[in-house]
Amino acid sequence: RKLVEMMCSVFVASWTGVIKYHGPRPSSRPYQVFVANHTSMIDFIILEQMTAFAVIMQKHPGWVGFIQKTILESVGCIWFNRNDLKDREVVGRKLRDHVQHPDNNPLLIFPEGTCVNNQYTVMFKKGAFELGCAVCPIAIKYNKIFVDAFWNSKKQSFTMHLVRLMTSWAVVCDVWFLEPQYLREGETAIEFTER
Repeated sequence: RKLVEMMCSVFVASWTGVIKYHGPRPSSRPYQVFVANHTSMIDFIILEQMTAFAVIMQKHPGWVGFIQKTILESVGCIWFNRNDLKDREVVGRKLRDHVQHPDNNPLLIFPEGTCVNNQYTVMFKKGAFELGCAVCPIAIKYNKIFVDAFWNSKKQSFTMHLVRLMTSWAVVCDVWFLEPQYLREGETAIEFTER
Protein backbone atom coordinates (compact mmCIF):
# COMPACT_ATOMS: atom_id res chain seq x y z
CA ARG A 1 0.00 0.00 0.00
CA LYS A 2 2.75 2.43 0.96
CA LEU A 3 4.68 1.65 -2.24
CA VAL A 4 1.61 2.42 -4.40
CA GLU A 5 1.00 5.66 -2.48
CA MET A 6 4.67 6.62 -2.97
CA MET A 7 4.58 5.81 -6.70
CA CYS A 8 1.49 8.02 -7.10
CA SER A 9 3.20 10.81 -5.13
CA VAL A 10 6.11 10.66 -7.58
CA PHE A 11 3.67 11.01 -10.51
CA VAL A 12 2.01 14.03 -8.85
CA ALA A 13 5.42 15.60 -8.17
CA SER A 14 6.34 15.13 -11.86
CA TRP A 15 3.41 17.43 -12.76
CA THR A 16 4.37 19.91 -10.02
CA GLY A 17 1.06 19.00 -8.41
CA VAL A 18 -0.39 21.52 -6.00
CA ILE A 19 -3.14 19.49 -4.35
CA LYS A 20 -5.20 20.69 -1.39
CA TYR A 21 -7.19 18.06 0.48
CA HIS A 22 -10.22 19.17 2.51
CA GLY A 23 -12.10 17.07 5.06
CA PRO A 24 -11.20 13.92 6.99
CA ARG A 25 -8.79 11.44 5.44
CA PRO A 26 -10.60 8.32 4.12
CA SER A 27 -10.33 5.26 6.33
CA SER A 28 -10.81 1.60 5.64
CA ARG A 29 -14.12 0.38 7.07
CA PRO A 30 -16.48 -2.32 5.89
CA TYR A 31 -19.74 -1.36 4.21
CA GLN A 32 -18.58 1.86 2.59
CA VAL A 33 -17.68 2.96 -0.92
CA PHE A 34 -16.11 6.21 -2.13
CA VAL A 35 -17.48 7.90 -5.26
CA ALA A 36 -15.83 10.77 -7.14
CA ASN A 37 -16.34 12.85 -10.26
CA HIS A 38 -14.00 11.94 -13.11
CA THR A 39 -11.95 14.33 -15.25
CA SER A 40 -8.92 12.20 -16.12
CA MET A 41 -7.13 9.03 -15.07
CA ILE A 42 -4.98 11.33 -12.95
CA ASP A 43 -7.96 11.64 -10.56
CA PHE A 44 -7.11 8.14 -9.39
CA ILE A 45 -3.43 9.02 -8.96
CA ILE A 46 -4.24 12.18 -6.98
CA LEU A 47 -6.51 10.22 -4.63
CA GLU A 48 -4.23 7.18 -4.46
CA GLN A 49 -1.27 9.20 -3.17
CA MET A 50 -3.32 9.94 -0.03
CA THR A 51 -4.90 6.53 0.58
CA ALA A 52 -4.39 3.23 -1.20
CA PHE A 53 -7.85 2.81 -2.71
CA ALA A 54 -9.00 -0.24 -4.60
CA VAL A 55 -10.65 1.13 -7.72
CA ILE A 56 -12.98 -0.27 -10.31
CA MET A 57 -11.37 0.47 -13.65
CA GLN A 58 -11.59 -0.49 -17.30
CA LYS A 59 -8.84 -2.81 -18.52
CA HIS A 60 -6.32 -0.87 -20.59
CA PRO A 61 -3.70 -2.02 -23.09
CA GLY A 62 -0.05 -0.97 -23.21
CA TRP A 63 1.96 0.39 -20.30
CA VAL A 64 -1.19 1.38 -18.35
CA GLY A 65 -2.35 -2.25 -18.57
CA PHE A 66 1.09 -3.38 -17.40
CA ILE A 67 0.82 -1.13 -14.31
CA GLN A 68 -2.71 -2.39 -13.69
CA LYS A 69 -1.61 -6.01 -13.82
CA THR A 70 1.71 -5.77 -11.97
CA ILE A 71 1.11 -3.06 -9.35
CA LEU A 72 -2.54 -2.11 -8.92
CA GLU A 73 -3.79 -5.66 -8.44
CA SER A 74 -1.86 -5.62 -5.15
CA VAL A 75 -4.31 -3.07 -3.68
CA GLY A 76 -7.39 -5.05 -4.73
CA CYS A 77 -8.48 -3.15 -7.84
CA ILE A 78 -11.37 -4.60 -9.85
CA TRP A 79 -11.12 -4.57 -13.65
CA PHE A 80 -13.91 -4.68 -16.19
CA ASN A 81 -14.17 -5.05 -19.94
CA ARG A 82 -16.84 -2.87 -21.58
CA ASN A 83 -17.12 -5.31 -24.51
CA ASP A 84 -18.04 -8.33 -22.35
CA LEU A 85 -21.74 -8.27 -21.40
CA LYS A 86 -21.30 -11.04 -18.81
CA ASP A 87 -18.61 -8.99 -17.09
CA ARG A 88 -21.19 -6.63 -15.52
CA GLU A 89 -22.62 -9.43 -13.38
CA VAL A 90 -19.19 -10.66 -12.27
CA VAL A 91 -18.04 -7.13 -11.40
CA GLY A 92 -21.22 -6.48 -9.40
CA ARG A 93 -20.55 -9.58 -7.32
CA LYS A 94 -16.91 -8.54 -6.78
CA LEU A 95 -18.02 -5.06 -5.64
CA ARG A 96 -20.48 -6.48 -3.09
CA ASP A 97 -17.84 -8.89 -1.77
CA HIS A 98 -15.19 -6.18 -1.55
CA VAL A 99 -17.20 -3.72 0.58
CA GLN A 100 -18.03 -6.40 3.16
CA HIS A 101 -14.45 -7.21 4.18
CA PRO A 102 -12.78 -4.85 6.70
CA ASP A 103 -9.25 -5.83 5.60
CA ASN A 104 -9.79 -4.63 2.00
CA ASN A 105 -8.61 -1.21 0.91
CA PRO A 106 -11.39 1.39 0.61
CA LEU A 107 -13.24 1.00 -2.69
CA LEU A 108 -13.24 3.97 -5.08
CA ILE A 109 -15.72 4.23 -7.95
CA PHE A 110 -16.05 6.91 -10.62
CA PRO A 111 -19.81 6.50 -11.26
CA GLU A 112 -19.93 8.89 -14.21
CA GLY A 113 -18.36 6.05 -16.19
CA THR A 114 -16.34 8.42 -18.39
CA CYS A 115 -14.06 11.45 -18.17
CA VAL A 116 -15.97 14.76 -18.07
CA ASN A 117 -14.49 18.23 -18.68
CA ASN A 118 -14.52 19.33 -14.98
CA GLN A 119 -17.12 22.04 -15.56
CA TYR A 120 -20.08 19.81 -14.73
CA THR A 121 -20.85 16.20 -13.85
CA VAL A 122 -23.00 13.79 -15.80
CA MET A 123 -25.59 11.46 -14.30
CA PHE A 124 -23.96 8.85 -12.08
CA LYS A 125 -24.55 5.22 -12.91
CA LYS A 126 -26.42 3.43 -10.13
CA GLY A 127 -24.05 0.50 -9.45
CA ALA A 128 -22.19 2.20 -6.57
CA PHE A 129 -25.50 3.09 -4.94
CA GLU A 130 -26.93 -0.47 -4.99
CA LEU A 131 -24.34 -1.97 -2.65
CA GLY A 132 -26.30 -1.37 0.56
CA CYS A 133 -23.49 0.56 2.22
CA ALA A 134 -22.43 4.11 3.07
CA VAL A 135 -21.52 6.20 0.02
CA CYS A 136 -18.72 8.67 0.74
CA PRO A 137 -18.60 11.43 -1.92
CA ILE A 138 -15.35 12.97 -3.10
CA ALA A 139 -15.38 16.16 -5.16
CA ILE A 140 -12.35 16.92 -7.36
CA LYS A 141 -11.97 20.36 -8.94
CA TYR A 142 -9.02 21.38 -11.11
CA ASN A 143 -7.93 24.98 -11.53
CA LYS A 144 -7.16 25.61 -15.22
CA ILE A 145 -4.74 28.46 -14.47
CA PHE A 146 -1.72 26.48 -15.74
CA VAL A 147 -3.17 23.42 -17.51
CA ASP A 148 -6.52 21.82 -18.23
CA ALA A 149 -6.43 18.37 -16.58
CA PHE A 150 -9.30 17.03 -18.71
CA TRP A 151 -8.26 13.99 -20.73
CA ASN A 152 -10.16 13.48 -23.97
CA SER A 153 -9.23 9.89 -24.77
CA LYS A 154 -10.62 10.21 -28.31
CA LYS A 155 -8.17 12.99 -29.17
CA GLN A 156 -5.08 12.16 -27.13
CA SER A 157 -3.31 9.09 -25.77
CA PHE A 158 -2.83 8.90 -22.02
CA THR A 159 0.95 9.06 -22.54
CA MET A 160 0.65 12.37 -24.40
CA HIS A 161 -1.76 13.63 -21.75
CA LEU A 162 0.86 12.92 -19.07
CA VAL A 163 3.58 14.60 -21.13
CA ARG A 164 1.36 17.69 -21.43
CA LEU A 165 0.85 17.71 -17.66
CA MET A 166 4.57 17.20 -16.98
CA THR A 167 5.55 20.07 -19.27
CA SER A 168 3.03 22.52 -17.80
CA TRP A 169 3.84 24.83 -14.90
CA ALA A 170 1.65 22.98 -12.41
CA VAL A 171 -1.49 20.92 -11.91
CA VAL A 172 -3.59 22.74 -9.32
CA CYS A 173 -6.40 20.80 -7.70
CA ASP A 174 -8.74 20.81 -4.70
CA VAL A 175 -10.16 17.57 -3.32
CA TRP A 176 -13.06 17.54 -0.86
CA PHE A 177 -13.87 14.43 1.20
CA LEU A 178 -17.56 14.87 2.05
CA GLU A 179 -19.88 13.37 4.66
CA PRO A 180 -21.06 9.77 4.07
CA GLN A 181 -24.53 9.42 2.55
CA TYR A 182 -26.96 6.58 3.18
CA LEU A 183 -29.95 5.18 1.34
CA ARG A 184 -33.06 6.74 2.90
CA GLU A 185 -36.07 4.70 3.85
CA GLY A 186 -38.29 4.16 0.81
CA GLU A 187 -35.61 5.56 -1.56
CA THR A 188 -34.66 3.57 -4.65
CA ALA A 189 -31.06 3.19 -5.84
CA ILE A 190 -31.84 5.49 -8.80
CA GLU A 191 -33.22 8.20 -6.47
CA PHE A 192 -30.15 7.80 -4.23
CA THR A 193 -27.93 8.17 -7.30
CA GLU A 194 -29.73 11.36 -8.37
CA ARG A 195 -29.46 12.85 -4.88
